[in-house]
Amino acid sequence: MTGNIQWDNVFLKKNPFDLTPSIELQQIIWAGMEGVKKQFQHIYDVALNDTVTQVVLNQGPWGGGKTHASYYFGNEKNLTQKPDDKQINQYRISVPKEPGKPAEDFYIDVLDTIGMRNVHSIIRKAICNLSEDEAFDQLQEVLGSEEIARAFWLFGTEDDKEKLALLRTYFLNGVTNTELKKLRIARNITNSQDRFRVLACVLRCLIGFKSDNNQFLPTRVCLWIDEMEDLLYLTSAQFRIMSQGLRDMIDRLPNNFTLFLNMTLTSPEAHEEFDIILGGALINRVTDVIYFQEQSTDESIQYVNELINHPQHRITSNELKVPSKYYPFEETALKTLLDSLEKKTPRDINKRCRNVLYSAFRANKFTSPGEGIIDSAFVREFDESELDREIL
Repeated sequence: MTGNIQWDNVFLKKNPFDLTPSIELQQIIWAGMEGVKKQFQHIYDVALNDTVTQVVLNQGPWGGGKTHASYYFGNEKNLTQKPDDKQINQYRISVPKEPGKPAEDFYIDVLDTIGMRNVHSIIRKAICNLSEDEAFDQLQEVLGSEEIARAFWLFGTEDDKEKLALLRTYFLNGVTNTELKKLRIARNITNSQDRFRVLACVLRCLIGFKSDNNQFLPTRVCLWIDEMEDLLYLTSAQFRIMSQGLRDMIDRLPNNFTLFLNMTLTSPEAHEEFDIILGGALINRVTDVIYFQEQSTDESIQYVNELINHPQHRITSNELKVPSKYYPFEETALKTLLDSLEKKTPRDINKRCRNVLYSAFRANKFTSPGEGIIDSAFVREFDESELDREIL
């Protein structure tokens, strides 16, 4: 790319139209899409002020903002209804891409995302105020296995470094028969059902257990699963294991748990495919559905307005005044630019605005702060293929 890019000439700190927005929580902003934002705010309001378990299905086109939402609301500062004494822990993972053993890969991904050192601390904290009998009863209720409950108890109470290392291996990959005897556990975590129940129990420990010895203040746990559409690439046996495992995990977490399922819909027919893949039992557990619909031209213009005028992007100066709220675009030019856009998703809007803005810099449209503007005549110089190129 040629030309002198000086963002301060257009009163911007940097490019506001990144195709891959930052995943640093403090850098993520929300622009436009007020209806979707209000739906999420309502869901979090319920989550943080009630104990009900929620299963939220987020549907929409590719580039519609589903993944962005998981990062934005992953920042506690964006949760306006959070009570001061309410704890919330959020985790984000994607559906495994490899077709071999997706349930096992999913299990490892969740444990890796939480971190085994944190898993150890979570279990220890959950059972520290419980007697051994109380802990076993509550752990076994979630796990349905006395032997795996014993492994949880040991992981939460053991101080010997060698045994703790063995227990980490036990949860992640399994151990030998000799090592099982050393831990005094009869069996490994052997199948998909075991793995989903272990995940449920880890999350249950994070939520917390009631005890007669302490005041119970449960933690809200939110798990975002992105790219659920990748289940389409699994065999019927594999996606049934995944959907049944998720259903079992939900049923073992009847309180203080929110599961977000992000799905990209590529065609109207995809609805029927997802119904088959998720299965009626899992679909029936969905409590909320959020549709990330494509925006109208007016909504797209509002999105751009909020994006370029956000404090992370807009330069304000006492000496110089920004010519207009849409600068460096004329409002009519922005309407011309977005009106013909086939899919008005955030990503496609960003791509088109970025391409025209970079082209304006190459054409030396902005010679000094506030001098030069992208007008309708400049926009009309481009054909559709130029406006929507991935790479300049």
